[in-house]
Amino acid sequence: MVAKRLQDEYHMTQQQVAKRLGVTQASVSNYARKTRGMMVDLESDSTVSKAADRIARELSLANPDSREALRSMTEVLDYIRFNKLMCTLHGDLEPGFPTEGCYACEGTFSGKDFDRLKVVVGS
Repeated sequence: MVAKRLQDEYHMTQQQVAKRLGVTQASVSNYARKTRGMMVDLESDSTVSKAADRIARELSLANPDSREALRSMTEVLDYIRFNKLMCTLHGDLEPGFPTEGCYACEGTFSGKDFDRLKVVVGS
């Protein structure tokens, strides 16, 4: 999502996007061709979409704050985990796996942390 935004909205090349994201140009190409990272559509979740907008905006700056971008990425990943947005994908990949009652995504994330996350990511 972020790679696509950097290319489409900020007119960056795949090589520039790769450097900002810390991945290879081949990875960015695979994302663009939808051969990687397209198994689940998180774009429909407004919180995830807004976070991708913020991360892309930060990374598009002449001197991006990579620590800020990483903090935002970590927070949105916590949001994805806390809201179990990957459970559908997991169920599709392993049809026999009982996703109901699975605690893999719960970790040590607390409700207090989630309240802070809603403010930071949702803004």
